[in-house]
Amino acid sequence: MSDPRSMMPPRDLALVLLVIVAWGSNFTAMKLVLDELPPFLFVGLRFAILVPLIVFFPRPASWRAIVAIGLLVNMGQFGFLFSAMRADVTAGLASLILQSQAPLTILLAAIFFGERVSWPQILGVALACLGVAGFGVAGGGNITLIGLGLVLCGALCWACGNLVFRRLPGVNMAALFIWASLIPPLPMLGLSLAVEGPAPFATIAAMGPSGWAGVFYVAILSTIIGYSIWGGLLSRHPAALVTPFALGIPIVGLLTAWAVLGETVGPWEAFSGAIILGGIALAVLGPRLFRVR
Repeated sequence: MSDPRSMMPPRDLALVLLVIVAWGSNFTAMKLVLDELPPFLFVGLRFAILVPLIVFFPRPASWRAIVAIGLLVNMGQFGFLFSAMRADVTAGLASLILQSQAPLTILLAAIFFGERVSWPQILGVALACLGVAGFGVAGGGNITLIGLGLVLCGALCWACGNLVFRRLPGVNMAALFIWASLIPPLPMLGLSLAVEGPAPFATIAAMGPSGWAGVFYVAILSTIIGYSIWGGLLSRHPAALVTPFALGIPIVGLLTAWAVLGETVGPWEAFSGAIILGGIALAVLGPRLFRVR
């Protein structure tokens, strides 16, 4: 008999599909906005526009949890990711390499929470690491070593944030992310003033309709819809079951970037990416296929 903890009900599977579409297409929107805004300013703005929504939600968790999500997921993940996407990695490859958060979450959950990791998951994590190393060897082209390092730092921040979600069962995730939007705006504005130029407000004022559309697209789909659903799934299921479903995100991301931005990948990048996706697939499907208990 199947262990109910190793299966998702149809409703949650449908929610995973919604997240895949929202987050996969999100990378192309990010790239378009980064043509008009520098990275730190973009992070600050995308969360600043959500702050007024706080009046509709009571505080959903402790300030410690809110600050942790704000620092790790809202600020850390996107600060690193947007910095990489500005000039050092294409949107499609960013959507792929960021999914290193899946094996990182499995490892961190095993270390800090004692969650059991089966041998197919260990092998899957190893394959994903091998694929990441392949991008390091490839270097240049669609991704630089700096870009690879920045995206991996973003993935690590996301993985650490996943551990926070695991300790918040039953919390209102939409409210949590809206309250956590309080954290990034001022620090990101300060960083933007320090390293991106002295006139951030003039830069924002100069944005065209397409830039604003991209900011709201990223904020609404990724923050309110995507992360709220993702956090809810992690509060109901083990991290090792939920996070590997992110396998579908880079497929949508690569296809969207190809269709909208005209991006392509080289043979070595495609090979390395296939290894990463294969490793993540093994991590999620292996325990079921091999009936690991």
